Amino acid sequence: MDDFGNELPALTRQQINARFDTGSERMAAIERELGKTRQELGELKQQLADLLEFFAAMKGAFKVLNWLGKLARPTAAIVALGVALTAAWNAARGGIYPK
Repeated sequence: MDDFGNELPALTRQQINARFDTGSERMAAIERELGKTRQELGELKQQLADLLEFFAAMKGAFKVLNWLGKLARPTAAIVALGVALTAAWNAARGGIYPK
């Protein structure tokens, strides 16, 4: 009898062994699936590490582009000043409108 007073069927040794064999097969299948899951988790971990490395590299690239952008404004002003001075020099020499 079980804890609730129900009568349990009498099992033979063959029935008990069959249930143990079924349980062993089930446990082996669970362990195989767990191995696959661990492998997939390792691959996912590597992909995530690669993605984080890419983002870190992109962060560095954007820093460099930001520095270049900060340099571009004064450089453009200097070039514009040079062009204006050259135009003024040519105009003063009379190079724009020949006589």
